[in-house]
Amino acid sequence: MTSTLKATFLLAIIFLTASFAQAQSGDLTHIFPQFVDGVGGDGSVWTSRFVISSIGGLPATCNISLFGIGLERLGASASVSVQPRSWQAISSRGQDILATGYARLDCSQPVFASLTYSLQSGNGTPIGIATVPGAPPVSVAMFPMVLNGRYRYGIAIANDNDAIQVVLLLFDSGATSLVYTVQLQPRSQYVTFVDEIFNVPPVGLGTLTIGAVPGGGPGNFHIEALLLDQGGFTNVVPAIIR
Repeated sequence: MTSTLKATFLLAIIFLTASFAQAQSGDLTHIFPQFVDGVGGDGSVWTSRFVISSIGGLPATCNISLFGIGLERLGASASVSVQPRSWQAISSRGQDILATGYARLDCSQPVFASLTYSLQSGNGTPIGIATVPGAPPVSVAMFPMVLNGRYRYGIAIANDNDAIQVVLLLFDSGATSLVYTVQLQPRSQYVTFVDEIFNVPPVGLGTLTIGAVPGGGPGNFHIEALLLDQGGFTNVVPAIIR
């Protein structure tokens, strides 16, 4: 069986086991697949800032949990109370060695939540900033890609459940398909650039599809992506199927 047929077969299985698309909404729990904080080797500084907005008539008590990175990275307590129709922000300190992990926010009342990544040069000059919402649990996610030899696409997958296997499929406009499989341990994170696992064509359009392998674990994960271009970056909105 050719690689193209294998990719098509895997994709068909994944879609048949998925159910429906889901948009972000106020919720008790929010997962952020990438939390980054610290000082890089070139002196640049990354920080991550939570913004939590209450949408109900009661105060919301929220607790932040970090996996793969310590709570001492936060500049304030990991627990916060958000009054009705108000908001609170908690930022990382950006002082220690660069490290990443994933974050979970658990609240007593439904809230809207986002995470903002900021990057500054060693002399304090802003380089980039991007905001992502909490990532819902999905079994399939698709990301559009513009292939031009300059853009770099980074993805972060968080597994907040038991062990799971996911397959990454890259299709380009030249009808090429590439397949990569990842085993994620419980409460773990997988972060990579697409061009680190695939030989990405230099021109054209592409689609990166990530899906939970049927029978390979709990069947869902959380994912987000960033597009980097000459130091600047922005988030990439996926098409997601639960």
